[in-house]
Amino acid sequence: MELSGCKILIAGCGAIGSVFGCLLRKAGYEVTLLGREWHLTAIRLNGLEMDGIWGRHRAEEFKLCTEAGNFTELYDLILIAVKAYDTEKITRLLAPYLKPDGIAISLQNGLGNVETLAEKLGAGKSMGASILVGAKIPEPGRVTVTVQAAPVIIGPFDPNVAGSMEKGRLWASLFDQAGIPCEATEKILAHIWAKVFYNAPLNPLGAILQVHYGALGEEPQLRAIMDRIIDEAFEVAVRKGVMPLWSSADEYRKLFYGKLLPATYNHQSSMLQDLQRGRPTEINSLNGQIWRYGEQLGTHTPYNETMTRLMLGREKRTAPPGPSLHSAIGRDPRMIPPERDRKK
Repeated sequence: MELSGCKILIAGCGAIGSVFGCLLRKAGYEVTLLGREWHLTAIRLNGLEMDGIWGRHRAEEFKLCTEAGNFTELYDLILIAVKAYDTEKITRLLAPYLKPDGIAISLQNGLGNVETLAEKLGAGKSMGASILVGAKIPEPGRVTVTVQAAPVIIGPFDPNVAGSMEKGRLWASLFDQAGIPCEATEKILAHIWAKVFYNAPLNPLGAILQVHYGALGEEPQLRAIMDRIIDEAFEVAVRKGVMPLWSSADEYRKLFYGKLLPATYNHQSSMLQDLQRGRPTEINSLNGQIWRYGEQLGTHTPYNETMTRLMLGREKRTAPPGPSLHSAIGRDPRMIPPERDRKK
């Protein structure tokens, strides 16, 4: 693939989108960033800087856009990095700008994102990613990589579609060459669920208690709650027909407490950061989706239900959302509880 002719759109230039954008542009790709004006203005003036555990980098000469749907070219690759509650809308807006042989990859948290891409774009054009990398934007025009628990994993929604694994391996190789540690897999849904096993116990609990992840693992009472959240998520995944990467929840917890949690000990919950900024969280695509799937399958998930209800209640106490990508895609964020609550 010729770097000079390959066009990439990053839809959602938040922290993770900025990391990918900086390294891919530095590697020679033509990169368009879709994001918020306050961040893009700084990038337009001074370029995009990156620091942290992946080293110091700087990239310039991006194409910048604050409104989806105003593009004049087609893209070989679209990286979806918006919040999960915006996936359906942004995918529909960007579908006309993906080349016939192009690929869209969800870099997002939570469940249901890659399924939405497959529904709107087709299974052969849709990939998912598992990203256990933490990053933040300390100031406009700069992004900092703070933690990494595992390489980025990408793979096609349906590996049986002709050519899909070849494209997955190609992009994984190109990401890796650009400085983004990446591997390809035929089992992306299993890897996405693996990230859910990590995020579902840590993210909402860290936000509600306003503590870093390490503090959650040190308290036996909190470990007991996280254990039950993992148990429920594992059972729902199995009942949905997903074959987890571990034989049991107990086997996963050995990795969780032995490696993943120590590697991200000082990390702050992204949901806590959303609450501090007065923005809605992704609780409905995480614990809320486990709860929703459980109801569909007849599986009781009281701990994930409780986390969801607590976070939805906590969101209502935050200030109204400030300027965000919602204005760019024409949608105001809404908290969407599971089906049975919407019927009441």
